[in-house]
Amino acid sequence: MSAKPHLCFFIPGLFQSLKLWRKDFAFQPEAKHLLRLCANARMEALPVIGLEHTLFQHSGFPIDGETPFAYYRYWLDFGAPPEQPLLCADPVWLQSGIDQVLLRPELPQLTGQEMAALLALLNPHLEDDGLKLAAKHPQRWYLLGDRAGEAGLRTTPLSQALGQGIFPLLPQGDKRYWHRLLNEIQMLLHSGGVPAVNALWLWGAANPAALPSPPAAGQGDVVGQSMTAQILAAATRSRLQAASRLADCTLGSAGCRIVLEDLLVPAAGDDLQSWRQALDALEENWFAPALAGVRGGRFSVSLSACDGRIFHCQPAPSWQFWRRQHADWEQLT
Repeated sequence: MSAKPHLCFFIPGLFQSLKLWRKDFAFQPEAKHLLRLCANARMEALPVIGLEHTLFQHSGFPIDGETPFAYYRYWLDFGAPPEQPLLCADPVWLQSGIDQVLLRPELPQLTGQEMAALLALLNPHLEDDGLKLAAKHPQRWYLLGDRAGEAGLRTTPLSQALGQGIFPLLPQGDKRYWHRLLNEIQMLLHSGGVPAVNALWLWGAANPAALPSPPAAGQGDVVGQSMTAQILAAATRSRLQAASRLADCTLGSAGCRIVLEDLLVPAAGDDLQSWRQALDALEENWFAPALAGVRGGRFSVSLSACDGRIFHCQPAPSWQFWRRQHADWEQLT
């Protein structure tokens, strides 16, 4: 008998804020299909946290260095791989508080004209360091140059920094250099005439001359509509299905990896109402059909909120009435 296809969901923001909301507001979201899907689930600890790290580690990339996200994203944006070391250098808005500086979860929406003006402002300053900013998309910029290939450079993906205090998350390595560079960029942006952006977030460093070996192909399709899903498909040489619900997916024998980022920004922004609406949509489009498929024996399911855990879902057979028929939020958070 051939093995069942396996569906692995990656849903950042699913559990991370819920524990606090339950404590502060006694909030109990309605998600009966998710809770039934996770009944009797076996939890496995993962060696990484965060969306990008979890996806790459799960797909077989090494976890002892940077996740080379910038390399694959640049390739998709420009249609050719980069020839120099590079970092993602995404426009953001930093908000100063009493004792910390927060990265706002709502990212700036720049026009192409604004992007071009800011690149023209910043690049002359960066030339002295052998660096250059490049972009095809107003929200996805890159910093290219030998400095980006620095040994020991470690960064925090943008998805993990949203809504967080930035100081412990800034680039590690030659910290003095990178922090000085970021401060200089901030000062230039302050006079740049585009009030929507006041900083760049550097992350996902990659060196084309020293990329980690890609994992073996044949891990199944990648499902999702985000840039992250596109990058995972490119990095693992997998087919991408840009589906918005499970019913539209074509399931091969190897199954698929499903990347759903709908909860990420509401969770990072402490927006409970938007988070609840997004969860309702996930319930209808993904969790309900996933539960039906597992109960019907058509496939197996695992689920990770990219928080250092993955749940291998094992719903009890209906005749085993003494076993737990649904999980509870305390168990999952």
